[in-house]
Amino acid sequence: MSRKDSSALPSGITRKTRTVNGEKVEMTSADGTPIFRVRAWDAVLKKQVERNVVGLREAKAVLAEFSTAKSRPGPIQAEKIRFADVAARYVVAYKTKRDGTPRPKSSVAKERNVLNAYLLPTLGRAWIGDLDLPDLNNCIRRLKLQDGADASPSTKGTAAAVLRRLFIWAREDRLITMNPALELRTGWGAPARRRVVVPSIPQVTRLASALDHFKPGLGDVAVVMAFVGLRWEEIVAVPADQVDLDRQTMLINRTASESGGRRDVREDMKTASGVRTVTIPDVAVPAVRRLLKKGEAGRLASEGKHYSRLVNGDRGGFLGYATWRKFLALAQGFTAGHEDGMVKYTAHELRHVCASLLIASGASDLQVAYQMGHRRIETTKNIYGHLFIEDRSALLVAMNAAVGRLQVASDESATAAA
Repeated sequence: MSRKDSSALPSGITRKTRTVNGEKVEMTSADGTPIFRVRAWDAVLKKQVERNVVGLREAKAVLAEFSTAKSRPGPIQAEKIRFADVAARYVVAYKTKRDGTPRPKSSVAKERNVLNAYLLPTLGRAWIGDLDLPDLNNCIRRLKLQDGADASPSTKGTAAAVLRRLFIWAREDRLITMNPALELRTGWGAPARRRVVVPSIPQVTRLASALDHFKPGLGDVAVVMAFVGLRWEEIVAVPADQVDLDRQTMLINRTASESGGRRDVREDMKTASGVRTVTIPDVAVPAVRRLLKKGEAGRLASEGKHYSRLVNGDRGGFLGYATWRKFLALAQGFTAGHEDGMVKYTAHELRHVCASLLIASGASDLQVAYQMGHRRIETTKNIYGHLFIEDRSALLVAMNAAVGRLQVASDESATAAA
C-alpha cells in the first residue's frame, strides 16, 4: 500500500510493518491479505491499547467497536480485558491489605492456587466485561478436580469466595462498571461431615511412642498438641522464652506458614482471639520440659539465634510440616499392629483431643473457646457441641486412669535417668 493509500485509512488504523534488512516491509497474512493495527486510548488502563487484525474490513469493524465503547457512559473498554489478565493483576494487589500491611504469603499462595487450579481453566480466556452472574454460577457449579471428579461443596465455596473478592477489586479499580459476583451463591451443597474424634489418652500415648521410635522428640510434640490444644502453625512458632513452666502457661502470639518452599513466622494472628495464654496441664509438663531441654545447649551456644523455639528442626531452625507428615505416616503404620488398631490422629485431630478432654473435665464453653483460640463461642459449639451434651462420667474415669498411668511411667523414667 502506498503512502497515499495509507493516509486514506481512518484515524486509528495503520498498516502492520516489520523491519527487514533495515527497511520497513508491510506485513500480510499467508494468503496475502494486509494486516492492520487498530489503536485506541483505554481510559481504564490509562494507556493506548492495540489489536492486530487481518483485512481492512475487519480493522474498520474493530475501530467501530472501540468507538462505540467510548460513546458509552463510564469506562467500558475494560470489557476487552481477559479474565486471566485481571486475575494476574489481582494477585499482585492481593499481596497488600487495605491498611498497607503485607498479607501472609500463605494467604496469597492459596488465592493464586485457587485461581490457577479452578477458575482460570474455565474463565481465563473470557472477556471480563462479558461475564454475568449465570456464567459465574455455572463455573462454580461445574468445578472439577484434576482427576476429573466433582469438587466438594467446600472447594466450590472457596472458589466462589475468591471470585467475589476478585470482582470487588476489579470494580474498585474501575476495570468494570458493575459487579456481577455480588449475588454469587455461597452455599454449594452440604459440607462434608467432620470425623468425630473420640478422645483417647492411650491412643495419644501409643502414637507418641511410635513417633519417638522413628524420630525422638516428635512424640513430645504430639503430646503437647493433644493436651494443650495448639494448632500446628502455632506450636512450631512458640518462642522458648514464652513458656513458663512454673505457672504452667504458654503465650501464643505468633504463627508460622509455609508456601512455595518459604517459611514465614509472623507476629500477627489470623484473629485477635488467637493471641492468648494457654494452660499446660500436668500431663503435658514433662513433654514441654523435654522439648525446652533438648534445645537449651544450642540456644546458649548460638546466643539464641538457633533452637530459639519450643519446637525446632535438627539444625535449630524451623520444623517443617512435611517432616511431621512423613514421620506421622510412619508412626501411624507402626501402630496398626496393635490389638486396638491403628491410631489415625492428624495434627489437627490431636488438637481436638484437647478440646474434648476440656469439655469432659467440665470446662465451660467460654473456657474451651479461649484455650483453643476460637474467635466465637459458636465455633466451639459447632465443632464440639455433641460433647457438651454427652454423659461425661465414663470418659472422665478413662481419662483419670490413663493420666495416672502416664504419670507413673514418667516418674519411673525420671528415677531411671537419675
